Amino acid sequence: MPPKICENLGINTVSCDTVKVWFWKFKAGNFDIEDEPRFGRPFEVDSEQLKQIIDQDRNVSTRTIALELDVCQKTIVSALKRIKFKFNRWVPHELTAKDKRKRKAACLGLLRDQMKEKILDRIVTCDEK
Repeated sequence: MPPKICENLGINTVSCDTVKVWFWKFKAGNFDIEDEPRFGRPFEVDSEQLKQIIDQDRNVSTRTIALELDVCQKTIVSALKRIKFKFNRWVPHELTAKDKRKRKAACLGLLRDQMKEKILDRIVTCDEK
């Protein structure tokens, strides 16, 4: 279709170009409606391979998996959603003695600052309204 006809019919030029491509394919005798394979990164990921990578290291990032499988990071995220994988991280319920000391020191530091400068009075909390 000439551009003027496309504009008059309200069809954008991308759609018009697509119609032209299909028209010439059919005119040449190619009635296959499937798209031809394209080069580049694959759009699908083997879910078994993905599960193996996650089982080896539960803290592996989607970026690392994408680099390893040579796919886009969005492809990994959508594949994880498709296999209904929960994004979580294992957190210990019992703190070590070192972790307890760190928490105690942080709390004492905040308490000391509160007594000196009343820093908690500067925190503003409000409703969304």
